[in-house]
Amino acid sequence: MATQNGPGNCLILIFGASGDLTRRKLIPALYDLFVEGLLPGHFAVLGVSRSPLDDDAFRERLEPMARENAGQFDPGRWAEYCRHIHYHSADSTTLEHFDGLEQRMRELSETHGTGENVLFYLSLAPHLYDATINNIGAAGMVTEGKAWCSLNRETRPWQRIIVEKPFGHDAASAAHLNRVLGRVFEEESIYRIDHYLGKETVQNLLVFRFANAIFEPVWNRNYIDHVQVTASETVGVEGRGGYYDSPSGGAMRDMIQGHLLQLMGLVAMEPPVSMAADDIRQEKNKILTATRRPTVNEIPQIAVRGQYGPGQIGGKAVPAFREEEGVADDSQTETYAACQLYVDTWRWEGVPFCLRSGKAMARKTTEMVITFKRTPHCLFRDHIRNTAANKPNQIVINLQPNEGIRLRFEGKVPGAGMSIKSVVMDFDYEKQFGAEAREAYGTLLLDAMRGDQTLFKNREETESAWQIVQPILDYWQAYPAENFPNYAAGTWGPSEADILMARHGRHWHNP
Repeated sequence: MATQNGPGNCLILIFGASGDLTRRKLIPALYDLFVEGLLPGHFAVLGVSRSPLDDDAFRERLEPMARENAGQFDPGRWAEYCRHIHYHSADSTTLEHFDGLEQRMRELSETHGTGENVLFYLSLAPHLYDATINNIGAAGMVTEGKAWCSLNRETRPWQRIIVEKPFGHDAASAAHLNRVLGRVFEEESIYRIDHYLGKETVQNLLVFRFANAIFEPVWNRNYIDHVQVTASETVGVEGRGGYYDSPSGGAMRDMIQGHLLQLMGLVAMEPPVSMAADDIRQEKNKILTATRRPTVNEIPQIAVRGQYGPGQIGGKAVPAFREEEGVADDSQTETYAACQLYVDTWRWEGVPFCLRSGKAMARKTTEMVITFKRTPHCLFRDHIRNTAANKPNQIVINLQPNEGIRLRFEGKVPGAGMSIKSVVMDFDYEKQFGAEAREAYGTLLLDAMRGDQTLFKNREETESAWQIVQPILDYWQAYPAENFPNYAAGTWGPSEADILMARHGRHWHNP
């Protein structure tokens, strides 16, 4: 349950600390929180990995990425922050290594006054999750039972765990991972992270919908024609071809299951009874549960896959996915996926939710587009510029690169006569509030220390999301694509995706 308290004193223990995520995201995000004065008064960060490093060598490896990715890097504050960063060489899959790790944790707890609170972070390859979680339990690092029996439950020590995606590679493996976690941690101590949910605009969506009376009355099937959720990247796999071309890779698993279904849930959810984490996540899961599972006969009509070939992005030549190191010559891994889903509820019956994500695309953007139905008849058909019919109104919610919300509607062009043109009302987060949005990982790390699970997935959400995409994945495995690659790098994806929309007179919103 969410708490309004500040973060408690704690030791942040990062397994897989020598990896890219720790250097690019976690350490810079924690540094930004430190500079803002948002970290607890007593904290320490302990990186754990097999690499043979000491504290100083670890800190030196972290600094270049911190300079590049932190909000405002200051050498003096960095030196102050580094006094809280430590390293311990150990293999988290070997139980015998936990004796030395526990000793190091006790020493740091005494040195920094962090107490018994521990935030574990799994920044590991997914195949290492099971053994690491089991070893945390076997080493007695989690004292859930003792904590619940404490005289003052409000001040009881806590141990929490943040789990990075991919959360399984299919429905069965996700359910298995949930069982592994559940044997060691209580559900209220498990934080399944989705950095998209840490974006300011995602959180602002709740305010936009439920704090403004002008939008909620039309947020339903009577007024909305369809909803699009897009996450496109201009980069390819960037040397990670071996990982991407694996059972955990692919746009459907990596992005649509991992992120976009969560965004769809926020757009479609009913008003929660409160802002408590359990109430919000319950409403999101109702949407995922109500999402229609496609049948085998429906899948060719509602799902599209693609794989990029060679092309140009920003004047730079990009090789085909199958030419990347670690990728099979006949790889069936999709670098683009799109699907059209339906939520079988009273509010959304018949409204398609169109989700797509791709690599090596024409533009980097993450957005949600709510397209309204056209007016019953076009009074001004002969006066509207550049189109034979009136354009529908749209609300475009941008998550990246520029967080904000845009409302498109029709307006009269000044002057004699009747000339009509689309105009936009634009809310830019940075311009409006005079501050850049905090890095999503910073928001989520802070919430985990505060014990607020609002922006994290629960067990039911993860399993429901997999159940939605699993029929599509099974179909694609049974029927390999015969036309890969089917879109050039630097474009908006395969033509089949445009056909998917055009069947019903719609088109993708390409910024």
